[in-house]
Amino acid sequence: MSTLLYNPDRKSKEQLLSEFVVRTQVYEEIMHDLETSKMKYPEQHYLLVGQRGAGKTTLLHRLKYGIEDSPKLKDKLIPVIFNEEQYNISELANLWESVGQFLEDYYGFEGIYNQIEKNIDKKNFEELSYDIIEKYLHKHSKKIILLIDNVGDILKKLDKSEVHRLREVLQTKKEIRLIAGSPFYLETILDYQQPLFEFFKVIRLDGLNEQETQNLLLKLGELHNEKDKIDKIINEMPERIETLRTLTGGVPRTIALMYRIFTDHNDESTVKDLERILDSVTPLYKHRMDDLPVQQQKIVDAVAKKWDAISVKELKEKVRIDSKNISAQLRQLEKNQVIEKRETGTKNHLYLLRERFFNIWYLMRYGRKDDKQRVIWLVRFLESWCNSEDINSMILNYIDKINCGKLDIDAINFYGNIYAAFTNIDPEVRLMFKCSVPGPLAANIIVSDKELIKGIKKYLKEENWDKILELAINVSTLDYDLEKIIYLSISALISKITKSNFYKILKSKIESYEKNRGNEEVNAVLSEGELAVFKNIFFHHYNFKLFSGKTEELFQEFTNYLDLIDEKRLQEKSFDYYMLTQFFCLILAKTLYNLLYKIFEEITSPPLKEIFKPVYYACVYLTEGNNSLEFLRAGPEIQGPIQNILEVVKRLESQIAFKGKS
Repeated sequence: MSTLLYNPDRKSKEQLLSEFVVRTQVYEEIMHDLETSKMKYPEQHYLLVGQRGAGKTTLLHRLKYGIEDSPKLKDKLIPVIFNEEQYNISELANLWESVGQFLEDYYGFEGIYNQIEKNIDKKNFEELSYDIIEKYLHKHSKKIILLIDNVGDILKKLDKSEVHRLREVLQTKKEIRLIAGSPFYLETILDYQQPLFEFFKVIRLDGLNEQETQNLLLKLGELHNEKDKIDKIINEMPERIETLRTLTGGVPRTIALMYRIFTDHNDESTVKDLERILDSVTPLYKHRMDDLPVQQQKIVDAVAKKWDAISVKELKEKVRIDSKNISAQLRQLEKNQVIEKRETGTKNHLYLLRERFFNIWYLMRYGRKDDKQRVIWLVRFLESWCNSEDINSMILNYIDKINCGKLDIDAINFYGNIYAAFTNIDPEVRLMFKCSVPGPLAANIIVSDKELIKGIKKYLKEENWDKILELAINVSTLDYDLEKIIYLSISALISKITKSNFYKILKSKIESYEKNRGNEEVNAVLSEGELAVFKNIFFHHYNFKLFSGKTEELFQEFTNYLDLIDEKRLQEKSFDYYMLTQFFCLILAKTLYNLLYKIFEEITSPPLKEIFKPVYYACVYLTEGNNSLEFLRAGPEIQGPIQNILEVVKRLESQIAFKGKS
């Protein structure tokens, strides 16, 4: 059914009959009326109203075949069907010419067309043409039923007198009946001053209900040899059918277009299929926009770009049309199934596009071109379309392809930006996702403190130090609490480091940093987040050496560590400041006073002695006492901070002594 979506008339009779599984109730209602009508008098005419893709054309062709096959109708009623576009009809006489030509070509009314054309130069050509058709119908004991799609296109071309004349024919002639289709309510039948006001019996082709959607999917499954797959979805995941119906507004053509994604959407091929589908529906949706009056186009544009439901007050600010006029246009758009109204219990209702897939198409085609907007329509589609399990599966598949080298950097970034915008990702999958993508992309993947702690605890329990390292490397935030978590996790990592590739990765990162130090493109090697992490890693690396007694090696490498520190952050007493303060306190607790003196005296950039003045004077106090000349240089304003440092050192000494005993 997904083939020949825009041209049902090109399908064979057998194919169309086989695939006609929706709009069956409307079909049976009209057929019952036709079969029970004697047509001794002029009969009621029908107007099928439904947005493009709703099934009007298919229904008209089904009625044609139904009339031809009906024992009650086939001998007396001729269905004359017109294509959606009738470029040759610009006046009412052209309509009768086309009918005559059809009757001659397909029903043996020989000579009828020539009889009509003989009068082409006469002033009353239209009346004479219809009279000839009526004469031939009487001769063959037949009546005709006109099946005209997009009848509004024809009516627009006729002048008012011709529309009055058409109404007269349809009201007074028993030989002819009209069933017409239109994507919207016609002004000529809504305005009481117009000749066709309330002339038709209007049947609105609303979106398919749940059962109709299911029937259509079963037929599509049969046509694609995937009936078992559809049966499984119906039995095990019925909510997915309702999601499809909501997303498409129940429009049959859109449902058929989206069938492939509906049955298979667990990797990036979903996105490719979606882009292809969005491209293929452009004629359908562009027609839908072109059908609207200018003011309605402007309103639909504003509603579409908002995505979420919008009020009349908000619309007024965006489109600069008075509220009364906006409300009137919204009522018309609602009647034509373009807009859906959300009742609020007040006079201030909310409005959004009825067919969400149409909204997605509009965002893709006319939304802003910045990076976020470029993928937001995909994100909104996938979040509407896929459940949490689907999204997690999609991301895991993406991660696997990255690890196997199956995606280039453009594909990694494109799909990564889409997946990073999801909100319903399993915390563990989110952590894996963050650990698998490049630094700049990882920065867009927000992992909460709770999720990060959960992931770290999981990896600590598994003693999966490589994973802890991957997680640490890819964390991009400099939030104090998150750095503290990483600080603690790396402490555990260091204690188990012997069988890990920690040193290999660390050495590679250090070498890359050293090679590019001073280079303006250093961020291409180490992101700000990576630098923060590696400052922590360096700290624990030196801390490890400190407790191993390798003080000389520690001092030699300490300058490399300081190269990673922004002096401004130290001056502002950031996490770097408190981390180094704790490290210096550990040195004092280990009574390695000479090492600390050496650090303060020989490292002058950044000026550690000045920045960490309380620590320096705490060291002086511990080595020379509080009456020494050097200690007395300390100003009164830092006496409190010095005392705090001494208390920390004392507490650390107790911890070290306790560990030594245990």
